[in-house]
Amino acid sequence: MKSQSAVTLLAAALLCAFAPVAHAQEPAVATKPSAITVEQFFSSPTYGSPRLSPNGQRMAVLTPVNGRLALAVLDVATLKPKIVASDAEWDIVNPIWVNDKRLIFQISNNKGTLDENAGGGLFAINADGTGSRTLSYTVELAQRAGQMRYRPYVYMDRVGGDSDEIYVAHDERNVEADENSFGGSDVYRMDTRTGHTKMLTFNSPGKVISWVLDNAGQVRIGVSVSNDAASKQLKSYTYYRENNEAPWKKIAESAIDEGYQPLGFDADNKTLYVTGRSKADTTGLYTWDFDKQAPKELVFRHPRADFAGGLLRDFASKKVIGLAIDAMKPEQYYFDQAYADLQGAIDDALPGSDNVLQKRGDKVLVISHSDVNPGEAFLYDEKTKRLESQFSFKPDIQPELMSPMKIVDYKARDGLTIPAYLTLPKDKVEKALPLVVFVHGGPHARDEWGFNPYVQHLASRGYAVLQPQFRMTTGLGWKLHHSGWKQWGLAMQDDVTDGVNWLVKQGTVDPKRVCIMGASYGGYATMYGLEKDPGLYQCGVNFVGVTDIDLLFNVSWSDTSDSAWSKYKQRDLHGDPDNKVDAEYMRKVSALNDDNVARLKAPVLMAYGSVDVRVPLIHGEKMRDKLLKKGNTVEWMVFNGEGHGWAKPENKYKWAHTYEDFINKYIGDKSQVAAGK
Repeated sequence: MKSQSAVTLLAAALLCAFAPVAHAQEPAVATKPSAITVEQFFSSPTYGSPRLSPNGQRMAVLTPVNGRLALAVLDVATLKPKIVASDAEWDIVNPIWVNDKRLIFQISNNKGTLDENAGGGLFAINADGTGSRTLSYTVELAQRAGQMRYRPYVYMDRVGGDSDEIYVAHDERNVEADENSFGGSDVYRMDTRTGHTKMLTFNSPGKVISWVLDNAGQVRIGVSVSNDAASKQLKSYTYYRENNEAPWKKIAESAIDEGYQPLGFDADNKTLYVTGRSKADTTGLYTWDFDKQAPKELVFRHPRADFAGGLLRDFASKKVIGLAIDAMKPEQYYFDQAYADLQGAIDDALPGSDNVLQKRGDKVLVISHSDVNPGEAFLYDEKTKRLESQFSFKPDIQPELMSPMKIVDYKARDGLTIPAYLTLPKDKVEKALPLVVFVHGGPHARDEWGFNPYVQHLASRGYAVLQPQFRMTTGLGWKLHHSGWKQWGLAMQDDVTDGVNWLVKQGTVDPKRVCIMGASYGGYATMYGLEKDPGLYQCGVNFVGVTDIDLLFNVSWSDTSDSAWSKYKQRDLHGDPDNKVDAEYMRKVSALNDDNVARLKAPVLMAYGSVDVRVPLIHGEKMRDKLLKKGNTVEWMVFNGEGHGWAKPENKYKWAHTYEDFINKYIGDKSQVAAGK
């Protein structure tokens, strides 16, 4: 049942009354989109990660204290906050309630560079600020202790009730990843007051990378992934047992892109939900038949989007009451009428937003966000029928000045339907607009509906922004994804080109004022787009971009060069350098290929992180050198200490100012092409 079903709770009864959290600041008031600063777009949220306690009487929230995010606990009745954890050098992140009186969290150095961000760890503290305990080393402390690599305890679930214990995964037995497997871990029950642990998977079925607990805390499912020598494929193996004392047995085996992946048990601890395609285009939700070791019943399938595992549960009973799916816009579907009515009433009160609910007793915490709103927290009381705003994540951002993301489709030249997001500048005539094509990374990834500072920044400066979900994109069906395998520079690139031409044909875009921009794979699409279609783009912005597929495999210090994923799956997706046919394809579509470089004429802005191990600096240096040698206009930036993206706020701001000036110069309202020169 979809959340937009008939509602029994009248939206008119939801009275909005603002109740600010301590440290709230009056936002700067802008009167037009262009007045919003780069710093406002790219600053970290002022508040974040609100979590209701199990009894619904307290709320944990992250709030700034002396330039760092601290953990505060508020009494829901009074909204009086208490700072319970803070540090002058670290941000508190990922707070989780263990019970009504105790929380766990991690730390992060979000304002530092990649090589300085030695946080992580796992910490526990009482809601009143007492009883602190370090449960797991940070990266920095692990290095001091002489550990060769960071091996954290990974939170899985709370034991429940008044217990101070949690379930965690850890690779204490040192089952490391190698070129044939993804490594492995064990499950432990950990006391958050003492740090003591008890292993629950001593008789592990193998190198398990994913575990499923039932609602009684029994470790019932383990999934391992390793190379199958015969087929030269990565294969997934699923193991099952009745309880912690029972023997394991294998219930499924398949290629990693096929078969069914276990998600979790329903409240009865008998019904197992799995996700899989079963020859359909999109992955669906099924129940599992243990007798036949096969899917039993299709519960849900979306016509255009893959179900990735977003089961929705009632917190108290653990009953699966619905699901959330990340389609082109987030959607919720409910099996429980009461929850459907509640979601429908909240959606009516907060229209146009994705409203995520945390229900604890008669209190409901609502996290509301949209394409024009970075996020706002509301608290709903089912007794009083009152919905109160608690705080905005980024109060400087005024949703009414932002530009909505349109969900569109267009046809590629071979007839394949390409979904996309189109953001048009607010209060401008939708005709002959300058365009920035913003290509996502991955490329086995996707863009999502929601507030994107890059997109809103560009739109506020008068640019239309197209985000094509080109073939190879994930999450939107097998056909769209699979048709992009080994199509770098070919159909994948044509999909981007066809999106531009579609907008030009409609009259929405000025064909003489188009720039292409992207990071990682999007950086490759930028460089190759300038080479393959030199008359289409007036400029290109490439940050942390791949320039040669082969470099993903043969640069020894890259994290893509030596792993099971690279040895097998990555070669299926992108090409095998040890295969003659693939090697020739990779050579032809390399942005570094001399024949391709010779066709590139437009000015380009390139930026890389000095310590990027995903796309090492050599990708950019080789491209820069070839372009400068032939006399091209190249603006070049290296951010010291940064990796595959920028962590330091000052670098985010500097980058945004730089690409804004660059794009303005070549396709802005005062550019030569705009003046008709």
